[in-house]
Amino acid sequence: MSALHECLVCQRPSEWSKTCEWCQSRIRGALSQLPEQYVFLTMSRQRVQGGGYDGRSSKRLHAPLPGRDDVLNLLGPASRQSVTDAEDQTGPAPFLEVLASWAEVVTEGLRLPPVRRHVTTLTARLTGHLAWICQQPFVTDFFREIEDLLTAVQRITMTQPRKELLRGVTCPSCEGLTLVRYFPAAWAAECANCSVKLRDEEYERLVKTQARRAPDAVKS
Repeated sequence: MSALHECLVCQRPSEWSKTCEWCQSRIRGALSQLPEQYVFLTMSRQRVQGGGYDGRSSKRLHAPLPGRDDVLNLLGPASRQSVTDAEDQTGPAPFLEVLASWAEVVTEGLRLPPVRRHVTTLTARLTGHLAWICQQPFVTDFFREIEDLLTAVQRITMTQPRKELLRGVTCPSCEGLTLVRYFPAAWAAECANCSVKLRDEEYERLVKTQARRAPDAVKS
């Protein structure tokens, strides 16, 4: 009989692992996008013509920054000293600092040799030991910080996932017409109302089953 855990991230039942399959897939998907997003971010440094990224005029008494300050903040180094005032930190933590701090946790926890401070080596370290991370109590914080980083960068690079409503197919759990598909995403369909996630083969099987039932529903 399979042992059941409560997923540390979403609190849904999970067999064997302390982090459910859906959350593990979501973390792995986010990590896989970060190297490409880092490239897009470096290409987004230039200010929008006519002013700053926030729409304010560039006519100021002081010299403007040589690029978008939100992008420079993400690409820049972290402070060497602890942040003691909420006003000292503007925007999210720098991109590489988020990855490096978690890579260091893995390196120390598993007694591994350190890796180079580069987006591909850092994400490779985290992805390569994701199974271990997903068994640790800190996986919730890890998940949140990686997702927040990805969301912040996608907002700047304008590469947020597209959402498509899958019309005519009801959710197998809540029976609502609430199935959606995200592009890109690891799942063929997700319910916007409940926790159902369907892989390609599961979604195709569901569509065929509901198509076979449709004529019977009309007859009745």
